[in-house]
Amino acid sequence: MKRPATLKDIAQEAGLSLITVSRALRQPATVAPATRARVGEAIDRLGYIPNLAARSLVSQRSNTVGAIVPILRSTLFSSAVQSLASVLQANGIQLLVGASERSQDLETDLLKAFVGRQADAIVLPGFTHSESLHEHLRRFRGPVVETFNLRPNPIDLVVGYDNLEAARQLTLTLLARGYRRVALVGGDFNNNDQGFDRQRGFYIAMREAGLSVLDEHVVSLPQPTTMELGRDAIRRLLDSPTRPDLVCFHSEIPAVGALLECLRMGLSLPGDLAIAGFGDLEISANLPVPLTTVHVRSDEIGRRTGELIVKRLRGEPVDEPVVDVGFEIALRASA
Repeated sequence: MKRPATLKDIAQEAGLSLITVSRALRQPATVAPATRARVGEAIDRLGYIPNLAARSLVSQRSNTVGAIVPILRSTLFSSAVQSLASVLQANGIQLLVGASERSQDLETDLLKAFVGRQADAIVLPGFTHSESLHEHLRRFRGPVVETFNLRPNPIDLVVGYDNLEAARQLTLTLLARGYRRVALVGGDFNNNDQGFDRQRGFYIAMREAGLSVLDEHVVSLPQPTTMELGRDAIRRLLDSPTRPDLVCFHSEIPAVGALLECLRMGLSLPGDLAIAGFGDLEISANLPVPLTTVHVRSDEIGRRTGELIVKRLRGEPVDEPVVDVGFEIALRASA
């Protein structure tokens, strides 16, 4: 049986020093592209596969990062993951990803799995975590980045945007267009800080405008949200004794489902009913009636998260532990 190729074999095949080959694999950004290409060609010819377990025992680093996201079917989170992975891969670090489905128990299980695989850093959504997860994070020695919201005193690092202010600005902008009977469709307000902050921003805007919200105009959706749940919510609101003239969804996927259901029912948007979302998925601007929403800079969240992690793993100082990437109000034809 042919023995597996070693790092020394790769160096001989590529005509490079063992140190250069090692640097090309561990820190590819520090090596010239032509050199990386020679190493890559030698690896392909010899079929070399590094022993990551042995490497982590020696270096105390696994060159992996564990990222937990609520869901992967949303381009909001998948685009952040893609940007994060691109930054990490350029620095010789691989990304492990798990979806919690907004379950704190599953989130804790994923964290323990990543720590058990000696991940060098952890990325989490928001700040609503179980006490068990917080305890594990307090013992974790690597960088921890909480994302997609803002807090002044994070566990370690934060990259996100102000959910409260985003919801407030969107609501005030739409109220300025004359809407008065406004409904709110959100997720689990109590176990999701992003959802809770969006709800607060919505109600602050309504109070600033001197308006109240009817109980029948508030719908809380179970997690994870789906387009079908959005269709159910919009039918429920349309059947309410006082039909709203604007429905603000605080999650984009059900907003898309609701908009499509209104079109299926033959309603005019925004003539019969206006709809707004939150998150701006790839499909949102390309619907038959483009969806008004909050554009979240998820690519920027992923990129800045990766840059912070790389800095910390290199032992470089991080001047801004709280990074605000901002947001944009995307006004389109649905409201």
